[in-house]
Amino acid sequence: MCSSYGLSQSTPSEFAEMSLVELLEQSIDDPFSSGQDKSPWSFSFQRSSAEFEDFLDGDNRVSEDEVLWSGPNSGEPRTDKNFPVVPGKITQTAYIISVGYAFDDRWRGHITVPYIEQNTDHISIVPNYATFEIDSSGVGDAVVSASYKLSDTERANWWLTAGLSIPTGSIDEEGDTPRAPGDQQLPYTMQLGSGTYDFPIEISYHNKGEHDITITLAALIRSGTNDNDYRLGNSYSLTGRYNFHFSEILQPYIGLNINYSDSIHGADESLQTEPPFPYPAPITDPDLFGGTKIGARAGISWRVSDNYRLAVEVGKPIYQNLNGPQTREDWRSSVKISRPF
Repeated sequence: MCSSYGLSQSTPSEFAEMSLVELLEQSIDDPFSSGQDKSPWSFSFQRSSAEFEDFLDGDNRVSEDEVLWSGPNSGEPRTDKNFPVVPGKITQTAYIISVGYAFDDRWRGHITVPYIEQNTDHISIVPNYATFEIDSSGVGDAVVSASYKLSDTERANWWLTAGLSIPTGSIDEEGDTPRAPGDQQLPYTMQLGSGTYDFPIEISYHNKGEHDITITLAALIRSGTNDNDYRLGNSYSLTGRYNFHFSEILQPYIGLNINYSDSIHGADESLQTEPPFPYPAPITDPDLFGGTKIGARAGISWRVSDNYRLAVEVGKPIYQNLNGPQTREDWRSSVKISRPF
């Protein structure tokens, strides 16, 4: 249930895409399914959280003191790697509703809508803004997707999923920042959507033999440029999951994911200040997004009734190489209740 796309210093739009790669888990080869009285409809509600803290430049940790510029009277030179404002901790929470429909044995459709909440605390050298918080919340980008079963044998099957991400999330969130008095445009990490029509695609292999393994290769391709003259970077991922059939009711699992994301293309000029250093904080620099992450996760699914199951998962990065300095992902978790097909 954790994102295959989400990376450190991710935007809320990227964070909310977490459910796409896992959608088929509620609909194919459900180990808890009795095969009787199946409805063509499926439903899931998922609450996921993540926290980002501390800084990485590449795969090297850098301290907050190294990223925070001391000011013009300190004797410390200003560079493109230090800033008068830096984020301390970013927390993201997404509430994701997914509805699916099985047209037949091969075709499945899904609609996914997220509601996102985010908070970021900061420290700065700007008078009256030594510490401050900004937050945003609202509906994110909705996704419509279709899945097709490419093949199905007694031991394994293949699925292909493609979709359209619709820019229903705001890219014009505002808040009180040190850039000027009153409310101004918030950084990329605080916007609720991508502002562009995007295309998620994935291919999944599920081994149904003695070892229950799912492997998924996924990409999220961005298109065009949004109304603020940028687009988020493309994302690519490879994920694997191993299910342990502990009992008829409980199913523990472990997983590993490898993710890569591009930096942001273009720039929202309203976030910039005067040159030669136009970016007052790392989360306003479009080049300081994206990178590579390898993460591990573990969870358990519990059949709470004949028709519903509950899943709890925790994830932790084991390696991150970021286009830094940017905040690194610390952990993420999710709770999901679903009614499979």
